Amino acid sequence: MSVGRRYGPGPCTPSEAAENAVELDITPVMNLFIIIIPFLITMAVFTHVYVVDFGVPPNVGAGLDQSQGKPKLRITVVLAPEFVAVTHGDKMLDSLQAPGGVPPVDSLKACLARRRMQSDIHDEVVVAVRDAVVFDNVVKVMDACRASGFVKLGLSSAAEQAGEPVP
Repeated sequence: MSVGRRYGPGPCTPSEAAENAVELDITPVMNLFIIIIPFLITMAVFTHVYVVDFGVPPNVGAGLDQSQGKPKLRITVVLAPEFVAVTHGDKMLDSLQAPGGVPPVDSLKACLARRRMQSDIHDEVVVAVRDAVVFDNVVKVMDACRASGFVKLGLSSAAEQAGEPVP
């Protein structure tokens, strides 16, 4: 008794089995790949993921270790809808008007590059954002900080000052 399959009456030889084998039609699958692969490649070109590394300001909150003493002051960029201020602790270093709510990025880069070496910490800056600031402006200020040489960016919220008009 033969172990092979039968494709008709009587025993079949390998050549007969090859004649009777079903032929696979992979044309639809190939057509799908011909369409999908170029589409995915073009989407990969247009899709760029941009990541901005930032953190919360160091040495803040309930976890502050008092045994280490006072934390060192960092340059802080206060971003409000009508101005951008560069501060170091409580001392205001520079103030720039933001006409139309758009921060003057080129002037800010120059101010930050000038003040960077005057600080004890040369590679860290904190961007403190007030309410009603457009997110795109926050990203522009963070990009200006990185372009000025700051490697570590902190992001914080800024409280309104007493006696200052609320927008």
